[in-house]
Amino acid sequence: MRNIFLLLLLFTQQVFSQVEKNVELEVVGRPSWQMMIPMQEDGLIFLVKSDITKAMVYRFDKDLNKLWEKEVYLDAEDPPKAYTLADDHITLMFSETSGMYYQVFKFNLATGDTDQDGFELREYFVDEDYVFLGDKVIMAGSNEKGAAFFIHDFMEDMGKLKEQNQIQGKVSVNLFEYLPESGIIESLWSVKTKGYSNEKKKKGEFVKDAFVVHALLDTAGNVISKTEIKQTGGKFPLDARLVRMPDGEKLVMGMYQSNAGDKGIYAVNLSNPSKLKTYSFTSLLKGRQALSVKDLEALMTSYQFMPNTPVLGEDKVIFGGSFVKAQFQTITEEDPNYRYSPYGSTYGRSRYNPYYTSRNSRTTSRQVFRGYHYPVGFILELSAHGDFINANRVDLNNVSFQVEPAIAYNEKGAVAYCLKGDLAANNFNIGTKPLLYKLSEDEKKDLNPSALSYIPTYTGVRFWYNNYFIAEGSRSKVEAISVDNEFQKENSKKKRGLFGRKKDNTPSSYAQVRKIIYLTKIASGG
Repeated sequence: MRNIFLLLLLFTQQVFSQVEKNVELEVVGRPSWQMMIPMQEDGLIFLVKSDITKAMVYRFDKDLNKLWEKEVYLDAEDPPKAYTLADDHITLMFSETSGMYYQVFKFNLATGDTDQDGFELREYFVDEDYVFLGDKVIMAGSNEKGAAFFIHDFMEDMGKLKEQNQIQGKVSVNLFEYLPESGIIESLWSVKTKGYSNEKKKKGEFVKDAFVVHALLDTAGNVISKTEIKQTGGKFPLDARLVRMPDGEKLVMGMYQSNAGDKGIYAVNLSNPSKLKTYSFTSLLKGRQALSVKDLEALMTSYQFMPNTPVLGEDKVIFGGSFVKAQFQTITEEDPNYRYSPYGSTYGRSRYNPYYTSRNSRTTSRQVFRGYHYPVGFILELSAHGDFINANRVDLNNVSFQVEPAIAYNEKGAVAYCLKGDLAANNFNIGTKPLLYKLSEDEKKDLNPSALSYIPTYTGVRFWYNNYFIAEGSRSKVEAISVDNEFQKENSKKKRGLFGRKKDNTPSSYAQVRKIIYLTKIASGG
């Protein structure tokens, strides 16, 4: 009987979750950011900023077989904000920190062949998203008035800024997608309008209204149609995500905040935009062990909610996200200037010196950034009309140096997330206890991200397609490299030491990082 139970348990776990494949990539230099771009069953694009001026681009198929890799010259500090997939190509655009110069790379998905271009933008414009259409790029963002677009023509090497006077206020782009079947651009904008307690003197600024705009645009940035999603019962929508249903209906969801400080998730069908259905975070974060009132208050006031992209499942929409906050640690050290005065001949502070201000403490304190703390998240299942089906809390208590969604969910409703350097996968339809996958059996005594970077650990996971996830992990090692300069050896005299002996020239040295990146494909919920 016991053997039958073990076989049944093993079969259940295999159905629940399994590792399909794991690959390793090695990057040497000064790697910084890395970025995964899942392309459903068309595979995966993986980018790594490998050095100060270099980046590596990899293409994998849906079975995680590497098809090609390319090294490109990239003088940008941040990953791209968006990308465009069209005509068997992927187009990426990178900008400088100041946002004045843009580098554009267009990769052939089959061969990896690359076309490169660039342009300057010298007008005030905050870019957030973009689409490439032939030889043009249409950038969506804002200026001091509200929504704006910058359209650059690569053939003519000319660009122009276009203001959109129908969407005004402090705006943020939530969706900007070209629909080739209709030749229009579908967009979502979150808008905040401000007011003043003293309107005449423009003093006492406050947020007067917050709402979401769904707009269909032509390729010149003109509004074809516009729908506003306004507050209901004092609950104001702050951002938006869009799900297109098989029957043509469109469901918009995002985060709301009320006048009383309550926060949560709203959902609304675009066919009836005035009927918001809302679900508070307090109700969505219920679990087998309830969170304390203190923890809930901290989540509402000190943490930011980071939403995931919604996924269309079987007769339901799956949505969720996690809470995040920058975490700092106060370090106290002994003050080296406490016992010594540069203007006195004796140690200590007993001798009066008018030019040296005495400190009241022997120690100094400073704050050190420890990473971003992700305490908890949740997944929510809704009907096509936004009605509540189910919700499950995911306890994380994870710390990372990166700001990115901490959990992922697939079309089957399974969830995956990183937990103290391991990869956890869970299907709430089967049970609440997750399965853990480890890259290493090394003991993780220190869970600080800087300490975990030297052992193989998982750092992020994304939904790929169907019931598959793609997880990334890494391990870094710092290497000291010594370089002999032959020209300097031949043309320089040996220096003399303290006692007249000649000593050899010290070779130049520098440090480099050897980073091993792990990509793991797992199936869960199938």
